[in-house]
Amino acid sequence: MEIFRNYKSIMIFVILFFSCNQVFQPTGKRLPVLRVSENKRFLVDEKGNPFFWLGDTGWLLFTKLNREEADQYLTDRAAKGFNVIQVMVLHSLNTKNAYGDSALINMDVATPLITEGNTFEDPVQYDYWDHVDYVIDKAADKGIYIGLVPVWGSNVRAGHVSSRQAEKYAEFLAKRYHKKANIVWLNGGDVLGSDSI
Repeated sequence: MEIFRNYKSIMIFVILFFSCNQVFQPTGKRLPVLRVSENKRFLVDEKGNPFFWLGDTGWLLFTKLNREEADQYLTDRAAKGFNVIQVMVLHSLNTKNAYGDSALINMDVATPLITEGNTFEDPVQYDYWDHVDYVIDKAADKGIYIGLVPVWGSNVRAGHVSSRQAEKYAEFLAKRYHKKANIVWLNGGDVLGSDSI
């Protein structure tokens, strides 16, 4: 029964995030809102034009690169014609960014580690999630979508993410990123969605 609940958690992520991306308009630079085509075979923009997904897998972008390096990476990828960067929000539950900031309290997806403020010059204020915000906004400025994986699937398969935790984490992500039109939510790509049923 717990395995089924974990599968349901993954499906909650996909449904919640895809619907949030469609409802709200972006802030800052506006990229076309993407949706699934009528025949359910590809993505289209607001005018119904097919969207060609030329993606790069920058899985650890939020954790390995500082702001300057992230800017350089995104500039390089935009110059090469990439329009999507696929990134994991949480590769593991003890994830930290290049500045040493942890993403979670006690490795619990239900409790993201958030600090008050977001001023980069103040290391007490600038936390893991502020860095994620920065990279997502920089990508939008360069005309790039971010394909976000909320949590790598092996964490769910290993039993480290319960349905209750997943629901709280999904709510946090949806509230934080619902106005970012350059986000396309992805399921954890290292396991099949059905392999834990």
